[in-house]
Amino acid sequence: MKTRRLYLRTGLAVLAAALLIYYCKNCVGHAAQASGYVGDRYADTLNIRIDAAANVLNPYITTSAYPRYVSSQVFQTLGALDPESFELKPLICKAIPKARTITDGPYQGSLAYDFEILPEAAWDNGTPVTGYDLVFTYKIQLHPLLPLHNFSGYIEDIRNIEVDPANPKKFTVYFSKYYILAVETLCQTPIFPAYHYDPQNRLTDIPLTDMLDPEKAKNLAETNENLKKFAEEFQQAKYTTDPSGISGSGPYRPESIGNEQTVLVRKTNWWGDKLKGTNPLLAAYPAKIVYKVQKDEGILENMLRTGDLDVVLTMSPTRFLALQKDSFLAANYDFETRLSFQYNRWLFNLRNPKLADVKVRQALAHLVDYDYLLNTVQQGMGERLVSPINPIKPYYAKNIQPYQYNVQKARELLAEAGWTDTDNDGIVDKMINGRRTPLTIETIATTASPVTKQLAESIEQSARAGGVNIKIIPLDIQQLTEETKAGRFESALFGLGQYPGWNDFYQNYHSQSLSPAGDNRGAFANPEMDRLIEEIRSNPDEQKRTELYLQAQQILHDQVPEVFLYAPKQRYIGSKRHKHVFTSNRPGHYEGLFERK
Repeated sequence: MKTRRLYLRTGLAVLAAALLIYYCKNCVGHAAQASGYVGDRYADTLNIRIDAAANVLNPYITTSAYPRYVSSQVFQTLGALDPESFELKPLICKAIPKARTITDGPYQGSLAYDFEILPEAAWDNGTPVTGYDLVFTYKIQLHPLLPLHNFSGYIEDIRNIEVDPANPKKFTVYFSKYYILAVETLCQTPIFPAYHYDPQNRLTDIPLTDMLDPEKAKNLAETNENLKKFAEEFQQAKYTTDPSGISGSGPYRPESIGNEQTVLVRKTNWWGDKLKGTNPLLAAYPAKIVYKVQKDEGILENMLRTGDLDVVLTMSPTRFLALQKDSFLAANYDFETRLSFQYNRWLFNLRNPKLADVKVRQALAHLVDYDYLLNTVQQGMGERLVSPINPIKPYYAKNIQPYQYNVQKARELLAEAGWTDTDNDGIVDKMINGRRTPLTIETIATTASPVTKQLAESIEQSARAGGVNIKIIPLDIQQLTEETKAGRFESALFGLGQYPGWNDFYQNYHSQSLSPAGDNRGAFANPEMDRLIEEIRSNPDEQKRTELYLQAQQILHDQVPEVFLYAPKQRYIGSKRHKHVFTSNRPGHYEGLFERK
């Protein structure tokens, strides 16, 4: 009898344990409510939602911003921006240098910046990071056979980089003249290990000065076989999408790279671990960072409830506010908003005859219902702006009156440009090459985003009231980037990130930066704007620069190469299990600094 009772008790215990295990595994909602997290909740993993795939971890090859953000955990820079003050601070260099003027010798008249890399900074094979690696990195940027022309505007005034042979950790960069972002450019360039990305030493014997000279670089591209082979090898999967081929001095290495998620894991015995006490920017707390691509906001909400996400940015304002009121989510997540360094725009391709007339562009600027965009689409979490300069900056043109939604004014401007509704179909038209042509403007947009979808639908409706047919063409962000870079578009709705420091308009608005070589995707070319841009870049007088900025903003406002819609407030959702570090700087978080509580 005792034996039977013992068996019975044992059987009941086993059954209870089995039921408990089944219950815990299958009642996810209850587990989430009890602990706030499932999945990796017990591991030191940071799960981040991103809008598009980080599927190419080579910042010099990708055309998308998201892979560049992710790769910053792999490839380090000399300096980094403080997440709160945006002050440039040392990362792997000992100090941020001040410019000194060279008074004699071959670089007389140049400005020199002297750097020294931290003695501890090392590559994955244990060799030190040196000035020679920086020279190699700039050879990559200047390579005439690589599609890297977007970088050329920032480094065109470099004359040379000299490495101290006695201590290769020390080097000097010479600029031919003052440039407002010289030290920022030098300090925020992702540095590549020469030993890993050029094992055949194909670029070693090519002087940097030859690649800085456009004529010599062109000749090299035509005659130097090593240059050609390096370009082929550097763009192969080994150095772009193969986790085993991606190597930098940063705290993380890729475990997997994909279209749905990319996973980084922290290196063991990483050189910067022992320095985070003196330089907090070198901290790398999460053992693993998982970047998850998910656009469906319903699924995103479920992932938050089950703890499968720790960081979510760019949630639509309407849903953000709704989730913020949810008691369960509010108990497990922090919700924050702040003005970010980005803005939304309606970009025009001035190569298109319909958009070449400034009066048409001004009319379109009057056919946007800005109040609806700010109050309904953005739920009040945004601010009007009149230029690509963030409104919080001191040289923002506050005196320029922004365009207002005014259908009558728009119709008057269209009529002055020859566009009237001659067949009474509600759409203005014009005789072009002997044919009556209605004013239909194709607009590409990432309508998978709820905010962009609402924005596009609003512009489509408000423009129709003014006699303009807006045809929305949905694309994902990667396709939109490719099409706008190639100039294969009429107009486009998308956001643009801004640098927290001084604005350099060269890449986006100078006639020498026309895409696809540069990033002037709308083909805006204005001689006076070119002059102002060049003077802004090279004038050390801040007061004078402010005057020039104001003039440049007036030209952009009057010529309307794009409609400046609004600067949105960034919306942050961060799990309470981490001490999160959110920032107005793009992309909005410093993931390495997210420390588990």
